[in-house]
Amino acid sequence: MNHKILWLRRRFDWMGKHSGYDQLCESMSTLLPHDTYKSVWQHPGQPQKKILRSMVERVGKKAKGSPMYALDSTTAEIKTILKSLQWHPDLIHVTYVENQLGILPNWKERLSCKIIGTSHQPAGWWRLVHKHPKKIANLDALIVLGSREVSYFEQYLPGRVFFIPHGVDTDFFCPPLEKEKRQVRCVFSGKHLRDLSTLAIVIDQVLSKNPEIQFDIIMPRNPGDRTNPTLIRIARHSQVHWYQGVSDNRLRKLYQQANMLVLPIIDCTANNALLESISCGLPVISNDVGGLLDYTRDTFAELLPIGDVDGFVNAILKLTQDSEEQQTRSQAARKFAEEELDWIKITKKTIEIYQKILTNN
Repeated sequence: MNHKILWLRRRFDWMGKHSGYDQLCESMSTLLPHDTYKSVWQHPGQPQKKILRSMVERVGKKAKGSPMYALDSTTAEIKTILKSLQWHPDLIHVTYVENQLGILPNWKERLSCKIIGTSHQPAGWWRLVHKHPKKIANLDALIVLGSREVSYFEQYLPGRVFFIPHGVDTDFFCPPLEKEKRQVRCVFSGKHLRDLSTLAIVIDQVLSKNPEIQFDIIMPRNPGDRTNPTLIRIARHSQVHWYQGVSDNRLRKLYQQANMLVLPIIDCTANNALLESISCGLPVISNDVGGLLDYTRDTFAELLPIGDVDGFVNAILKLTQDSEEQQTRSQAARKFAEEELDWIKITKKTIEIYQKILTNN
């Protein structure tokens, strides 16, 4: 592929260098010729001079359709436009449309290139939160991370919405060489769209039946979060252990020492906690919602209706008592991650979409 590609990229503070969707660009840079790609970075919270800030605010005010779109989003788009006028890419890929897409479509004709994006939030979020979903229609194509989202976005981009799974770094997130024999541990990770109310009740009931089970909760520490009554209810138990701001190696260790991922969730497309857990060989107990069906198989995951406390409790206790089944599911999870979700495989699928859009007039 000899076309020129420009990526509008960003990384999130709570994600390590082996996590997140930006791994796609890192992986793609190993496959594409070095002179065929460039990057523009969005830097959240980057300070700006007063005059420049005022100008950017005026430009971005009308473009803001998402609460995730900020001043630095407009700044990144302006940098993308300037870079495009200088370098003349054939295709621009906006890697987080919820955070980065505002003014860029207005320049599409002037830039004379294809513009595609990747959406990360489920259709329900777009219906409820985004003010200008029709802006998607100005793109040449949209990549979605859950197959159920295709039908929603097809109303704006008929025939130009493509489901390509989120990938995972299967080299880094891997099973331990040898599982330590210790107390059974359940790991839960994240905050966005998590069903914390169900998690609290499940932990109560599991520990009332088997007080030896341990729960590792990985969650960003944000102002006010730790006074949340639901989290306080969970924290009453000495078997619950809290982690935030962990290093990549510590995160991997938490997955590797766990026996299962317990993830009550309300909705999702892709989910980094899920991807990294199964890549580390963890059986999954979660909900039949959103993109979970795209990223799991019944050989290693049990997906339950939302709010099914009894289902979660019974699944945890049953798996706890069957080490052979744990091992079988662990192997199936790891195999699925390697065969379906490795970043190189996802990258090749994305390059195919690039080529399809670039050759379609």
